[in-house]
Amino acid sequence: MKKFNLLLFDLDDTLLKNSSWFLDGLTRCLAVHPLTNKLNAAKFLDILKQPPRYLIEKLISGEYSASEFKRARWEFALRKYDLLIDIERLDELDNLFYKTSMKCITVNEQIKSLVKDLGEHFELGIVTNGLYDPQQKLINMGLGEIFSKEKVFHAEQLGYRKPDSRIYYKALDHFDKKTSETLFIGDSWTHDVIAPLEIGMEAIWVNLNNVLPPTLHKPFAVVSDISEIREVLLSKKI
Repeated sequence: MKKFNLLLFDLDDTLLKNSSWFLDGLTRCLAVHPLTNKLNAAKFLDILKQPPRYLIEKLISGEYSASEFKRARWEFALRKYDLLIDIERLDELDNLFYKTSMKCITVNEQIKSLVKDLGEHFELGIVTNGLYDPQQKLINMGLGEIFSKEKVFHAEQLGYRKPDSRIYYKALDHFDKKTSETLFIGDSWTHDVIAPLEIGMEAIWVNLNNVLPPTLHKPFAVVSDISEIREVLLSKKI
């Protein structure tokens, strides 16, 4: 088997498997904020979860910062209810959501054990586009000591996002590793498979929904759940 020295992980929907933190946090936020506590939460959630494509494109292109995108997403959803509020109130809503949602992230002992075992054989890092503080997520997951701040490469702080090759090279530079020594692990075919493969890394695709790959790229392995990488990477057969 090819020898890897560095494993780079996506965070949301990969190591942080359960995305309910987002919906649970949002539901609690809407229920307590005076601006939203009388709205139909289910309908509002649907709007907020699916912002229009033009907003997403502005984030991807860099026209919007992460903070600007979050404000625009809230503003778009509130306009559907003829609610117009200023930037300060938009930030207030988003900060409330952040605080409530982070409380919904807890330790997954299976993931914690897996990461600890992997750390005995590989160097480990995180490369994420997530809009909310990855370090706090990792702390709440019980992984804060394993993934210290300098090992987390966050698009919001760097100013460029996956699949921009700069974010992967930033991680490689920090760990002083070559692409050939590095394996990327994540759920996004575009961000976590195609982009790493095209700069010379290998990749494991966490295919959560058991879908067919949309291109002919060949990842190192395909798993349906992050826990399966134990067998791929730590098997005695390796």
